[in-house]
Formats: sequence, structure tokens, C-alpha cells
Amino acid sequence: MLAAAAVIGAGALAGCGGAPEPVSTGEVAPGTTVSPPRYMAMVREAVAAARAASIRLDALPAKPTPVQAEKAAPGLAAAATRAELAARQLSAARLEDQRLEEQRREIGPLYVAFAAALRKAAQAAADGDVVGMGQSVSQAAVQAGRIHEASAPGSN
Repeated sequence: MLAAAAVIGAGALAGCGGAPEPVSTGEVAPGTTVSPPRYMAMVREAVAAARAASIRLDALPAKPTPVQAEKAAPGLAAAATRAELAARQLSAARLEDQRLEEQRREIGPLYVAFAAALRKAAQAAADGDVVGMGQSVSQAAVQAGRIHEASAPGSN
């Protein structure tokens, strides 16, 4: 339903490369200045959350039944929760590096919208609302495309 390729490119965000450093994954208080390695760890988690959601959505049939949607709901809810945490982290953090801060300001709201669409999809799935789930998945796909565009080299 949601092409995983729409979020794969998000790993191309500035500074993503090489071996990741071990970095705290704890909550970030709003306005907290984080180091570039911590920011990159948050971005990697956001990308992983989006990929996990894509995998869950791609596993659904093209036209799921209400029962199939209901069975998918717990996995979609878990993916939404993971995406929401990543979105909160990206939204709360601040960076001294202005290039990374500009990138964070651009992609943070996109991840918030992506996570919100996933949450709506999960709720619709739990309700057996295939139409509502499909609409929410479409919204998530739009946001995933925007994330991909924003993370493309040279987009900032």
C-alpha cells in the first residue's frame, strides 16, 4: 500500500554516513541543543521507523478486507508509536550547526505529519475501516514523498 521506496532515500540526509556512533535514545526536552551525532541517530531512527511502517503497509493486500485490516492494526499501531517518538525527538531538538538545523526544521514537521497519518491508519485498521485506512495510508505516502524530496542531496 505504501511504497517503501518513498522513505528509503531519507537516509541520504546530510551527515548520514559511515558507522553510527552509540548515542542516547532518551527523550529530548523541547529546545534542547543536541550534538550532530545525536541528531544523526535521531534521523536514523526516524528513517527506520518510516521503513518499518512501509514494510507493514506493503504486507497488506492491495484491497484488504476489514478482517485483514483489523489483523494488521497492532503492527500499524506499533509503527505509528515508533514514528511518533522519532517525530517528537526531531521536533524537540535544536542544533548549533545551521545547515543541520535548517534540515531539522524542514523535515521535523514532515515526520510529525507522517506519524499522524500512520496513527490514523492504525486506528482505521483497528476499526475495520478499510476506506479510512486507505485514505490515511495515502496521506502517509504523501508525507513520505515529501521527506524523500527534502532529504535529497542539494535540497537544502
